[in-house]
Amino acid sequence: MLQEQYFHERFYTFASQLVLKIINDITDGLVILSQKGDIIFFNDVLLRVTGWKSSDILNREREFLEYLNLDLLKNSEMKVQIPDQQGTFQSFVCTYFDVQSGEEGSYALIKIKPEDPGLDNDLLEYKRNFNLLFNNIDDPLFTADLHGRILSVNKAFFRFFGYDRPDVTLPKSIVSMYAYSDELDDKLMKLLSHHRVDNLDSHLYTVDKKVVRMLDTSWAITNEAGDIIGYASQFKDVTYVKNLESRLKISERNYSILFDTILSSIILIDPEGIILNINTPAEKLYGYSRDEVTAQRFDDLFRTDKKRPSITKLIGLVDANEGKYIETEVRRIGRDGREVFTFAVYTGIKDLSGDVIAYSIVEKDLTERVRLEKKLRDSLDQVKETQAAAILGFAKLTEYRDKNTGKHIERIREYTRIIALALRELPEYGNYISDEYIEDLSLSSTLHDVGKVGIEDSILLKPGRLSGEEFDRIKTHSRKGGDALASVDRTLKHMSFLTMGKEIAYYHHERWDGKGYPEGLKGTEIPLSARIVAVADVYDALTSTRPYKAAMSHKDAVEIIRQDRGKLFDPVIIDVFMEKQDVFERIKAFIEFEENPSNIADILRDAKKKGRGKKTKAKTV
Repeated sequence: MLQEQYFHERFYTFASQLVLKIINDITDGLVILSQKGDIIFFNDVLLRVTGWKSSDILNREREFLEYLNLDLLKNSEMKVQIPDQQGTFQSFVCTYFDVQSGEEGSYALIKIKPEDPGLDNDLLEYKRNFNLLFNNIDDPLFTADLHGRILSVNKAFFRFFGYDRPDVTLPKSIVSMYAYSDELDDKLMKLLSHHRVDNLDSHLYTVDKKVVRMLDTSWAITNEAGDIIGYASQFKDVTYVKNLESRLKISERNYSILFDTILSSIILIDPEGIILNINTPAEKLYGYSRDEVTAQRFDDLFRTDKKRPSITKLIGLVDANEGKYIETEVRRIGRDGREVFTFAVYTGIKDLSGDVIAYSIVEKDLTERVRLEKKLRDSLDQVKETQAAAILGFAKLTEYRDKNTGKHIERIREYTRIIALALRELPEYGNYISDEYIEDLSLSSTLHDVGKVGIEDSILLKPGRLSGEEFDRIKTHSRKGGDALASVDRTLKHMSFLTMGKEIAYYHHERWDGKGYPEGLKGTEIPLSARIVAVADVYDALTSTRPYKAAMSHKDAVEIIRQDRGKLFDPVIIDVFMEKQDVFERIKAFIEFEENPSNIADILRDAKKKGRGKKTKAKTV
């Protein structure tokens, strides 16, 4: 009684007494499920045909439902196996129905009857498989008669065309869904002739009147007499694909136009360095046709210098520099042996997944520019050589008057260069002393004593010590030389080496402590160029023979200069001089040998003595 009361209470919530009477009169087993999938009613026939008891179904509800295989059963008919009390499986045919019951919502009604031995099992299995395929395939499917009346559609049809919304209903005829009626007419004509059409390009409306492009595959449905009574259709959505194809064709056309009309040379290679394609400007630049270079190794054709990075190395540089690498001046050789210079940009080409599938080499022809630059450099070099020769010739005017000075200006030039190169390594001078500065300084240093041209021979060549008046006369050479160079420099419209030359001529006798001449400048008031030449000039004067004195040894000269650090000379420059003093000694010996090669025996003998002295000292230590 409790069980009957329980089921009656659950069942009463969804059905009227009339429905209950009809259910009790059914001769097949019956199960009713709630929206949540719970059993809320089963009839006595179910117990009789399955051999299950009410308590078994109540206590083993989930197990019983699993035998019904509800996921496959919904909206179809299928065969299931249900065990009896002894565990023997029996075959049943189950039919699933959705039932609407007003405010109570929807319920599932499942009819269960023993399998009829006379039923064609193959036909039942075919129907089941067809229903499964029809309702679960992702492509929209429908069937219609020859008048276009829709007979059935699958879930994907509802979903794709937007008819799964509660506010819209499926149209009765497929004709209203075609954007172009002639496409449907063409389809029907082909079906009547061939009973099948494949991948017919069709345009249909969705419920929102949006046009979608579909590939329509349809086949005819015939009656027992073989007459066509309707058709079934499967749609494949190609809206995105067709749009993409159109865009791709436009992109390909634009790419081809751009690839061959862009002014720069373009070479495409694969990740192994094999040439895939070149454009028309590349053909003109190198003299190769597209067919000649395709499938060739890039290095075999365009790597002219084995010291240059290989294409594999360049590809590695592209990958290491976020997909791009640039070479500013690349030398290549064309098909006819002509030298070509380019500005080359190497870039990685990625696919949609982000993988690099190829590399482009875009090159701008710099051949003419490089040729003109080389010609200009050669011309400038010639001008500089002529200019330097003229300046040296001008500077030697003073040496021709005093045969005892020897190659004084050559030595001064080299000493100056050594000091300037060493100063450039210091942080405070790194950005100030450039290659151009060093070249101008070296050339200008030769003009430091140009003002001595205006000094009388009686004073300039006097063998003994100078009187006070004579020394004052000698000191005027710095101002004479500076004024002469300044007058020439004023005629130029830009700064030149003469600007530095006049600074050196004016101030190379100024002192760090302010006691020099001609203006008594102190410390960094003295131009750097003059401070450098002052050290070079004093070292050469001390180590050279003059009419009024003998040459001093390198060691003694270095010590005298060291003692004047911070007095006569800039302390930083003296520190550099002390580090490079051995270079000064070698320069002096080299130029002296150039001037008088017969002294080579004495030089070698002195070097040998020094070598023995070092060995002896090393042994003593």
